[in-house]
Amino acid sequence: MSTLIVFDIDGTLLDSVAPHQLAFHSALRDCGLEKIDSAWGGYAHHTDSWIFREVFRRNRGRLPDETETQWFADRLHARFVAATELEKVEQVPGAAAFLRGLEASGGYTVAFATGGMREVTAVKLAPLEASGPVSTASDHTFREHVVREAIHQAGEGFDRVVCVGDGPWDVRAAVATGSQFIGIGASTKPFGAWFPRTHLFGSFDEIDPAADFSLAPPAGQVEAAPDADKAFSERPAPCACWS
Repeated sequence: MSTLIVFDIDGTLLDSVAPHQLAFHSALRDCGLEKIDSAWGGYAHHTDSWIFREVFRRNRGRLPDETETQWFADRLHARFVAATELEKVEQVPGAAAFLRGLEASGGYTVAFATGGMREVTAVKLAPLEASGPVSTASDHTFREHVVREAIHQAGEGFDRVVCVGDGPWDVRAAVATGSQFIGIGASTKPFGAWFPRTHLFGSFDEIDPAADFSLAPPAGQVEAAPDADKAFSERPAPCACWS
């Protein structure tokens, strides 16, 4: 059986949520944006590009252009590098070894789908020595579209797709794409009371990637993907999520 495993990065492979959020907030300030709602989980889409556009629109009354978006991405990269220069980001226990094991096994293909922008994502993946398609918030603004892009870039012919993540947005993307799901964390709380404990792990050392991680959430327990997932367009075509 051939399996594609699509990994989130922050909080999933790396304990990088706090420094990323600090860098993100500082980069918004560098752009001269003052009206910032830092309840990041409250935005319709949990990606850097979507949140940046929303904050920019609230401050300037319009959406940013490509040059302004790239300037923000570069500031985010610089801020994250500075924030982690002295105190390095730790990996979630067993993450790098798990990735190496998948690569060596031959039955698995790995891809990455993250809400972070492209430049800062490259910095995070480098220590893991990870290889595989990488889809980021520089490709799409909708979280579900980021995951779909990673699946598209990995190719066709897989018997199953398994998403790995640490937040409710990751579960929503897995449900939207018809994927199985592995939760990373100490509690099922982020995923909902219905979430099966058998699908939750605090360390990658505990995971058998061959196990069945199918999801069967009760009706209404997983919020539908905002703005309709069917708007997705594969790169390099322009996607409606940027409109």
